[in-house]
Amino acid sequence: MVALPPMWFRFRSRASTGMLVTATQHTLFILAAIAIVIGGSPCSRADDATKAAPPPPFDSPYLRTELRELMAAVTLHLSFDNETMTPDMAEGPEYTPQVSGITGQGTSGPQFAQGLVGKALVLGSGSGVYPRAGNVLLQKRGAVAVWIKPENWQRPNDRNCVFLMTTDAAFYLQRQGPLMGEDNKVRRHEVIQYLVRDEGRRLAGASDYSAWTDGRWYLLVANWSWPTFELSVNAEPFQGKSVQAVPGKDVFGALVVGDRGGDPRGLLDECMAFRRPLSLDEVILLYRSLNKATETAR
Repeated sequence: MVALPPMWFRFRSRASTGMLVTATQHTLFILAAIAIVIGGSPCSRADDATKAAPPPPFDSPYLRTELRELMAAVTLHLSFDNETMTPDMAEGPEYTPQVSGITGQGTSGPQFAQGLVGKALVLGSGSGVYPRAGNVLLQKRGAVAVWIKPENWQRPNDRNCVFLMTTDAAFYLQRQGPLMGEDNKVRRHEVIQYLVRDEGRRLAGASDYSAWTDGRWYLLVANWSWPTFELSVNAEPFQGKSVQAVPGKDVFGALVVGDRGGDPRGLLDECMAFRRPLSLDEVILLYRSLNKATETAR
């Protein structure tokens, strides 16, 4: 039998609104089974306005026993599997995102495509802005993990592509696109950046200069425990930096997930925030659990 970690689960309506309840997955499955035995499917009644999002399948990588402790530290999870920006799980009192499409085009919202696990957000098609309180503990210590699949990354000239950021531009995970001048001199290097502004608005960054390949999935894990912060790509050792002044509680704004630049730049999937930094062993475990194809490569 699979050991199921305690988590918060969101029950969503067809309009992607809902409420949070606290229970273990095991309890939810048992209650659902009882409801079916007694009165049929709990979602089959016409007067039931709240529809339960289907529980994760028993072969879900998140239900593995070895991930139990890690998943217990999650404070926000976006899977995009229902082709919505609504979180699958959120600990904050407010969690409904402000959703936007492509900048200046008035599109109705982001697009989704087949991802690493279920559906994924199409980078460049839109974003969601999430209340930070309780969901992403940037003012203390914590981590975020997100999977990125590059597509249509141009060289030698291309724009930046934002993965995650805060509304006040004090926290960034992004790809800085390359830029070549007319004299064939490099004006801007291509690099994956983890950028932080401290209390004095000074910018510091941890970077990955490796050339990413279109069509391959990459796991980014960003830790912070101020004044230090560090970045791992595909479960490689963390590269750390420090800010000169510890960020105060009002430095960071709301969390922005996704890019609104217009041209598709790939996929973003399985975005999670944690209440503490992750160890390298935990990152390796997450990397191998969600990307089975990499197991033989390490």
